[in-house]
Amino acid sequence: MRLFLPLAILAVAVAVLMLTPADVKIAGLDHKTVGSAAGLVALLAYFLVGRRPSDLARMAGSVAVWGVLFALVAGVYAYRYEANDFVERMTSELMPSEPAVGQGGEAIVRSRLGGAFAVTAHINGARATLLFDTGASMVVLTASDARRAGVNAASLVYDVPVTTANGSAMAAEVRLDEMSVGPIAMRRVPALVAKPGALEESLLGMSFLERLKSYSVERGKLILTAK
Repeated sequence: MRLFLPLAILAVAVAVLMLTPADVKIAGLDHKTVGSAAGLVALLAYFLVGRRPSDLARMAGSVAVWGVLFALVAGVYAYRYEANDFVERMTSELMPSEPAVGQGGEAIVRSRLGGAFAVTAHINGARATLLFDTGASMVVLTASDARRAGVNAASLVYDVPVTTANGSAMAAEVRLDEMSVGPIAMRRVPALVAKPGALEESLLGMSFLERLKSYSVERGKLILTAK
């Protein structure tokens, strides 16, 4: 019984199409459109005829769910590059990683979601995360990063005034035996160590940056190139 109405719809459509010349439109539609519409109506009739209201509600819910899933998949595919960029930025925001290495040996760092660059470096072999800051004349380390890098806190003399996000503070001059960012390594890098509590994050300043061949920001990426 469920097949009767769909077959009847298709039979009527076939008859109309056969009796109407190919160049004559049917209800303003060409033959191909009429055939496609008849097939769709027949399919809907097959699924809907004889169904209880509860069955129709379940079918409508299933169709809606699949429609949403299809739209999500299509959207992710259409914006796959933007989505990948967002995931990488979110990852760099939550878990700063080693800089990527470019084809020419550059160190490449993606920006955080806020636009700042958190650069993972190794100082005397110890891992540290520094904010890229061209306004800082020197590399500035927090007390904790300096301690992990093996700087002797007892020998520090805090006699250099610095300006931080927390206001003015005093820092001590040091020289870092070795500092590396990705494939770029330098020795005897002048730096400052801020007093404990004066600085929330270490800064990658000009005492490191000015010894590079170049540094630039391109499309959300910081590119550091060694001489």
